[in-house]
Amino acid sequence: MKKNIYHLLILCLTTSFSFSQIPVEKYRAEISQLNTDNELREYWNRIDKIDQEILVNTTDIKTADSISVANMIKTALIFEIHGIDAYKPNNHIPITNLSHNYIGKSQIAFWPIIELCAKVGGVISSFGGNYPAYELECVSQTFYNYSLINQEPKYSQLLGKLSKIKTDNIVDELLKAYEYQNNLRELSEVKVLHNWSLQSFKNRSDEGVFSFVKMSDDNIYLKRFRRIQKLELVKKNDASIVYRLENEPFGWSYIYRNDGSLTLIDSEKNELIKYTLVK
Repeated sequence: MKKNIYHLLILCLTTSFSFSQIPVEKYRAEISQLNTDNELREYWNRIDKIDQEILVNTTDIKTADSISVANMIKTALIFEIHGIDAYKPNNHIPITNLSHNYIGKSQIAFWPIIELCAKVGGVISSFGGNYPAYELECVSQTFYNYSLINQEPKYSQLLGKLSKIKTDNIVDELLKAYEYQNNLRELSEVKVLHNWSLQSFKNRSDEGVFSFVKMSDDNIYLKRFRRIQKLELVKKNDASIVYRLENEPFGWSYIYRNDGSLTLIDSEKNELIKYTLVK
């Protein structure tokens, strides 16, 4: 019975809007009609229920992205329409919006909401560790699959880099990120250049591999967890190529050498991870 209810909820969500369009004006209208604290609380609970009972159990990436970005847009609209008072000190939903989204451009677009929550305070101060440990970890893992656990000295600099990214309209940027992700799905893989072991800590490999791949648009992408991220050429010489992930926030780069070796470096050219080549 529970399984049937789950599939019914998925059907309702995925048929209420197409994968290429999220009904922002519908959300704006219903959020504008929330007139009391109880109505607002109930709406937050609906977002939370979709996240906890549907999104986290969704294995289809396309469906998960549509649900995740829709939840982010609803959260952004609540703040846009009802202001900073719409955030209650025990409200964890904006944080789970961030952590259950795996589109880097979406996380960057949503970051001003996280900063707003941090300004108000409450549960964000200690959610998953002292702010901003958990939130930075979410962004770092999405872009680089790199863990910032126990690297508190880096936090201030990384927060500063995120704060400098300009977001004129959060909802518009979320929509653009969603559409861009859908466009990436239309590409086909042409060639795998090299594979490496997944690694989020410097001295410990994870299960699985990631790859550099050439796609049908003739660009090179990083492929990881069934997703691709475009690589932008920074510089090239006879021995290596330096790539940076498109829209990456921290100024980190990959050094890709002719022998297939790969290293992730930070903005100061410090080695973060030297990956193990999988042949």
